Amino acid sequence: MIRLDSITKTYRTGRLEVHALLPIDLVIERGEMVAIMGPSGSGKSTLMNILGCLDRPTSGSYRLDDREVERLSPNDLAEVRNRKIGFIFQSYNLLPRLTALENTELPLIYRGMPGRERRAAAMSSLDIVGLADRVTHLPSELSGGQQQRVAIARALAAKPALLLADEPTGNLDSRSGEEIMGIFRSLNGRGLTVVLVTHDEGVAGQCKRIVRIRDGAVVSDERADRTGAAGASGRANREGESAR
Repeated sequence: MIRLDSITKTYRTGRLEVHALLPIDLVIERGEMVAIMGPSGSGKSTLMNILGCLDRPTSGSYRLDDREVERLSPNDLAEVRNRKIGFIFQSYNLLPRLTALENTELPLIYRGMPGRERRAAAMSSLDIVGLADRVTHLPSELSGGQQQRVAIARALAAKPALLLADEPTGNLDSRSGEEIMGIFRSLNGRGLTVVLVTHDEGVAGQCKRIVRIRDGAVVSDERADRTGAAGASGRANREGESAR
């Protein structure tokens, strides 16, 4: 589903250059559940923005579903974001004056879906995340975990092929975080590709694969063992070859 070949990202301010990403090679197959880990400033959020077509690389090739993303027009990129990718953020990004149902419907409004069809799709997504009984509640009437469930439902409503989550449990208590990770595992079990950025080893350990980034480079690529923890025996063949 995702193929990065020698992707770099450099930010320029006047004469100053910041190399956020060094040449990165990465392949993520359809149906994988992958954690991207790294300390603050490692480049993981920059990589997530490129994967989500929110930013363009400085050089290299990014193919998403066999399409060369760097050649797409701004309108085509917007279409990809709306139809292929579901975004989930640490801060939920819900509109405070809209109900759970109305927040979930938003991406479908942008798609131009008729009202009745849109509402049915949003209700179905809220049911998947266990909020069928909270559809008329405003964000202020929901717990943090419930707000994140609405955010997941909103991402699911458009039936994306890829879910991108940036620190999805960062604002949650441990119990709510476990519930959210359970939803991600369930969705992945249905065949949805899930990629999440996290600094939490416990969260990453629940994924099938952990890609670690430091100083803009991939330094390891680990497969999880049967206990869900990533170990040396599960390291992918690309480990070491991707390091810079």
